Amino acid sequence: MLERFTARARRVVVLATEEARSRRHEAVGPEHLLMGILRDSGGSAVHMLERLHVSPEALRAEVERVLSETPGSPTGGDPTFSPDLKAVLEVALSVKRTLTVNTDLLLLALAQEHSPISAILRAAGADRRLMRTSGFRKPVTEEEVSFVATSR
Repeated sequence: MLERFTARARRVVVLATEEARSRRHEAVGPEHLLMGILRDSGGSAVHMLERLHVSPEALRAEVERVLSETPGSPTGGDPTFSPDLKAVLEVALSVKRTLTVNTDLLLLALAQEHSPISAILRAAGADRRLMRTSGFRKPVTEEEVSFVATSR
């Protein structure tokens, strides 16, 4: 599944998995993926959030709050991808206008208006434009991706 991901997007998935493992969570969820994006501080997805007036620090605090409420596993084995995370990855992979999935596309897939992450983004101050723009209809248009990438 990850062969179409850029090296940076694969790194974010690894960071998300490490995040889940360190918390002894049984599954890697969308929240872990968002934390992976935030941990990849030099990535363009973090810059996109800043251009949309979302403070990475406020978002990190909100994700941290949500993750701290998730119970850990007493056995602490290797986490698997949750159904919600698989759905996010499938949305990102469904965009036919791009051959590769980068961190920006992962962020857009996470920010779908009805995803669990949209509430976290709103709590951290995300503009509703991000959720409206990322409301994936297959395929997402280049204009929508461009709008998010250039928003101020």
